[in-house]
Amino acid sequence: MLLLLYTLIIYFGASLASGLFLCAERLTAGQSLIKPKSHCTVCQHPLCWWQLLPLISYPLLRGHCYYCATPIPLAAWVSEIIGGFLGLFIWLTAAAPSFTGLLFAGLFLFSWIDIKQRILLPVLFWPWLITLLLLPHEPLHLTAMLLLVSGLGLFAHFSRGLGSGDVQLLAGIGLLYGFNSTIQMLLFACLLAIGGHAFYQHKTIPFIPYLSLGIWLQQLLSFLH
Repeated sequence: MLLLLYTLIIYFGASLASGLFLCAERLTAGQSLIKPKSHCTVCQHPLCWWQLLPLISYPLLRGHCYYCATPIPLAAWVSEIIGGFLGLFIWLTAAAPSFTGLLFAGLFLFSWIDIKQRILLPVLFWPWLITLLLLPHEPLHLTAMLLLVSGLGLFAHFSRGLGSGDVQLLAGIGLLYGFNSTIQMLLFACLLAIGGHAFYQHKTIPFIPYLSLGIWLQQLLSFLH
């Protein structure tokens, strides 16, 4: 029974990740999230249900469109794999899987959009941040986060090392996890970004994916302790 449960959780996570990846693709291209139906971006042929099965369709199609043989982006399949195992990780480690799942789903979407356009879309982020601000917080906690975000905002303004979207996301993360945990997550993200710099030489590094990985590492360490 446990094996069946874990398989269903992995597949649910992969399905959600597949949908979020499509949303990121369409949002960055200025397209509707509803129309048209899923189709090949080259030959425009609508896809059948068996060509849309998360985790299964990509190897079944050997990574190519069934109709025109155009290569399917490997990132689409990788996102499904990440989503599947991330879903299982949240189920096994989070005290509130539904809430944590929503948090990581948002981070997953923000990360792909940042990879595509190096931007944090306000229409997606600000409702989330405003909701967090409406929750009860201790004055000292809010003051510490305000100072941290103000300092990072000044750093982002006078340098090219951090974007305004990164600072906004850190503000939201700080409201959720607190000052100390946010500093640790930021440290993890910076170390990972330094390691990933080899893949983005002479380019702007998308930092939100590294922040998301930093949050995941913090969550993992909290669970292990």
